[in-house]
Parts: sequence; C-alpha cells; structure tokens
Amino acid sequence: MGTLASCTTIGKSGGTPNEGGRSAGNGGRFGVGDYNTQEVADELRYIEENIGHLPKSDAKRILITGSTGGLGQLTAAYLLARGHSVVGHARNDRRAADVQRDLPGLEAVVTGDLSNLDETRRLATRINELGAFDVIIYNAGEYGVANAEILNVNSLSPYLLTSLVDAPQQSIYLTSDLHLGGDLKLGELRTGGTDVTYDDSKVQILTLAMAVARRRPKLRVNAVAPGWVPTMMGFANGPYAPDDLRAGYMTQVWLAEGSEPASRGSGGFFFHREPEDDVHPSVRDTRAQDDLLDAYARRTEVTLR
Repeated sequence: MGTLASCTTIGKSGGTPNEGGRSAGNGGRFGVGDYNTQEVADELRYIEENIGHLPKSDAKRILITGSTGGLGQLTAAYLLARGHSVVGHARNDRRAADVQRDLPGLEAVVTGDLSNLDETRRLATRINELGAFDVIIYNAGEYGVANAEILNVNSLSPYLLTSLVDAPQQSIYLTSDLHLGGDLKLGELRTGGTDVTYDDSKVQILTLAMAVARRRPKLRVNAVAPGWVPTMMGFANGPYAPDDLRAGYMTQVWLAEGSEPASRGSGGFFFHREPEDDVHPSVRDTRAQDDLLDAYARRTEVTLR
C-alpha cells in the first residue's frame, strides 16, 4: 500500500473497525462474511427501505472515521438516509471502493491507515482541505490485534486528529464499558512504549473526550459506549453478542442530530442514549486528564489547542 494513495479523497457523490485488507469478495454488497455480519447487512437494508429525510435546513456535514463496516457504516448509512452530508473514512483505496459501492450517497471518502501515525497526520491535512464539519464521529477502532496497533488506532490517532483537524461544533468519541478494566498507561505513552491493551485504549479515549470537553467549552464533546453488538468486531470471540445492534449506533445519530435537549449537552458519556455514570476514576479527574494530554503531547510532539 502506497502512503500517498492512502491519504487521498475518493469520489464526490457517488465510509467499525479500521479494516485492513478485507474487501467485498464473495460477500457482495455490504460484504457479508468479509467485513460485515449478516445482522449488519440486514440493518443496512432496513435503513435504505425505511428511513426518510429531515428538513433540509436541519442537515449537517459529518465525518465518520472507520465507516467501512459495522457500527461506523450503519451510522453513516442512517445519517445519509436522513439527508445529512456524510464524508466516510477507509483505511485504503480498496476499502474505500467497498463503502462507495455500499453507500453511494457519500459526499466523499478520505483514506488513511490509522495504525500509521504519519498517515494519520496526512489524513488530518486532507480533512482540513475538505472544509468545515459540523460533527466528527471518532468511530474507528481495533480489537484482537497487536498492542502497538491498538494504541495507534484507538488512542494516538484520535488524539492527533482532534489536535490537527479544525475543530467541529461537535465531536463524538466511541469507547467501551471495558474501559473500566483499563489503565491510562501514562508511562508507556511518555516513554514510547506500546504495552497498551484494548481496555487501556478505551479508558484513554474516554478520558481524552472529557478533557477535550473541558478544554473546549464552547463546543459539544461527548462519548458513547455502543455495547457488545453483532458486528465483525463483536463476533471476534465467537458468534454471540448480547446487545441490540440498532441501539449500538442510534446514540451516535441522536447526538449528531441534537434534536432533543438531552442530546445537546457536552461532557457526557452515554450508553443507549442514557447517561452512564459507571466510569473509571481517571475519566472525571481533571489532573488525570491533563496528565494524559501531556503524555500524548510528549509522544506525538503535537499539543492540543
């Protein structure tokens, strides 16, 4: 994969995990068995057949990272069906072609491999070249891969994008209730280490979201735990996922649209539209937030403004 090709913008009018080499292959449209489960494909068809537009005056411009499959693709599909302008994100050109086929209404697809921080920096530049966004949803994530990749995709890349991309009016970060078993691993961040597990990355990203909400009080910044749902990531350890798939992406839609008073706040952490109070002690600790931002800045040589 060429690094220049992986930071291009693909297509105008015809974006889960940050999927790598998977392509539609034998899965046809929606990539069943390749990058989506049957449950996700069925939900995508439900959205196409049942969801209608908002009034044009309510439409927003939204970027979603990791929108080539799973919850990211479902979020993109629903917001498109509602009449919003959506820019997707894929790891590489092949996955970008898949999501353009699946969701032909996308305004554009930006590509960049979030496991490579140099590509993430170039991706930030390309996003800024596209102009202002009302909402950015930091959906991309990895599970079941090497810790170094988990750290880059789930934690360092969202920090870099938050710091380098022109701030939208609203940012939404995806985390997990597994953050409760994690640690900020500040020493690893500061010293260039990579001993950061999935759980660690999720407490990092949730703490980052709360820090950004505090540092940028005029903007709306929230975090979402979507639950354990039947996506390819959800089925990573076997074909069982107890939580509702639709509820797993509708909180992101609800926050992005901001059509209800409860969805218009900042500094919130939600599970299925309800505030989630069971959080790691670091999440609401302002000193821990500042320590995390300092560790990120040392690691990346980029300071959040």
